[in-house]
Amino acid sequence: MSPGLWFQVPSVGVLLAIAAFPIAYSIWLSLRAYSLVLPDKTGQFIGSENYARLLHDAQFHGAFVKTMLYTAVTVSIELVLGVLLGIALNRVKRGQRLVVALILIPTVISPLIIGLMFNFLLNAQFGLVPYLSDQLGLSLPANVLGNPTWAFPALAFTDIWEWTPFIALITFAGLRALPTAPQEAANVDGASSWQMYRHVILPLLRPILTVAIIFRTAEAVREFDKVYILTGGGPGASTLLNDLFIYNVSFANFDLGYGAALGVAMFAFMACLAVVFFFAIERVDRRQA
Repeated sequence: MSPGLWFQVPSVGVLLAIAAFPIAYSIWLSLRAYSLVLPDKTGQFIGSENYARLLHDAQFHGAFVKTMLYTAVTVSIELVLGVLLGIALNRVKRGQRLVVALILIPTVISPLIIGLMFNFLLNAQFGLVPYLSDQLGLSLPANVLGNPTWAFPALAFTDIWEWTPFIALITFAGLRALPTAPQEAANVDGASSWQMYRHVILPLLRPILTVAIIFRTAEAVREFDKVYILTGGGPGASTLLNDLFIYNVSFANFDLGYGAALGVAMFAFMACLAVVFFFAIERVDRRQA
């Protein structure tokens, strides 16, 4: 081993400790019947029984579908609004740094604090949103978070409010770093503003936006804080997402073996989704090359 590789041993050891070991332990635990409250589940090896169980668990299926819907809705809206906001921000000539700092406030606030903020804003008794809705004659229910129809959109709006500035900042940084030659050539050819963005700027931004989508998708699938604070998965199971369901199984019901199987299954699903996503992007780039 070369001398330089020895300097990488500590960092590799840290990565193994914080990533590889927990994954390996979760896989080991998912193959066992282990519960902190059931006396007949003390760590016996049961093979793939936990994985077979999740295939027939209707509550898990519901949480999975809601998580995918939540991810698709929030990431799509954040991407569209973020790109538009980033383009608008790039056109600001005076006070641009101040505007960037103000826009980033929602992103730098802790998700726990954001959950508490919207919990107060949407509170049925003293919340600002129900008060304004009543004053303006809007059709919002008094208890938005307690309404099965409105709880999910309210939760999605909270995430959109928090993470749209993140997409906007990435778009803004990408626009500032784009080469000017393709844009100048398009101007010489008489391209309109729409044609410029459609055929020149957005294709050049695709690699940057792809990274943003991957980050946001990974975060949205693992949403927990705001769900736990705002709705607790309710009313009923209308906002029960995967991470909260796994938390309930593992730390409310203390069924650690089944909870580990759920976590491993979601990890494998996300890994496969990332591979498919990268191949899809690569195919699009090859067609346009």
